[in-house]
Amino acid sequence: MDQNNQFKLVLKQCESINLQKLKVDTLLLVVHTLLSDFDRLEYTDQSNPMLITASKSDLELINKSVANLKNYLDNNIINRDTLINLFNNKSQSALHGKIVRSLEPMKVYYKYITAIFSTKLQKGSLWIPELLAFSLLYNYKKEYGKSLILHPFVDNFPADTILRIYNKNNLELKKNRSQVENENVWKVKTNIDEMYDVSEIMVKKYLNYNFKINEKRVSKTRRKKRK
Repeated sequence: MDQNNQFKLVLKQCESINLQKLKVDTLLLVVHTLLSDFDRLEYTDQSNPMLITASKSDLELINKSVANLKNYLDNNIINRDTLINLFNNKSQSALHGKIVRSLEPMKVYYKYITAIFSTKLQKGSLWIPELLAFSLLYNYKKEYGKSLILHPFVDNFPADTILRIYNKNNLELKKNRSQVENENVWKVKTNIDEMYDVSEIMVKKYLNYNFKINEKRVSKTRRKKRK
């Protein structure tokens, strides 16, 4: 990670604080964090149940999409490590203190949206970080009609095309499990379904959440003049 570029992004973000932009950038920060946990999918890994119907070209598309999106976010979004480091060293200098005060909304937004994720994901669930990342973008833009125009690359990112690959695998997973469990295929819930459900809840709650500035009331004690 280019630390100089990260510091430039921090300074640029602090030039003019726009809560809506901070909110969008924090969502993309979460997407970047998820993509950082992605393990490249290999066509030879037949044991991966997520890819039972995926072709080699499907996997190449997923791998390439993750790499391209992460590369863009590397160069255009304040990342988690930078944000944590800034707040851990807020007393380092006057400049650090000013930056931390400016980025306080981003810290609050990040804490809020990741808390939703940690409470909604079922214990023991199979972790599919890239699917959750793509689903967040899809829900934000397609389901809730929000713009990512401040980041044209992300705004034009073909999340729906990639999700179709997972949808195809999900249907096969449901069919296989329905036969084993003797259950209606549409009642079977998979880990892919869980990623979809969690991402929808995250976006819905996040859009309804607003940063509130804590106003501290300072009581003033008037001194009586001595006669």
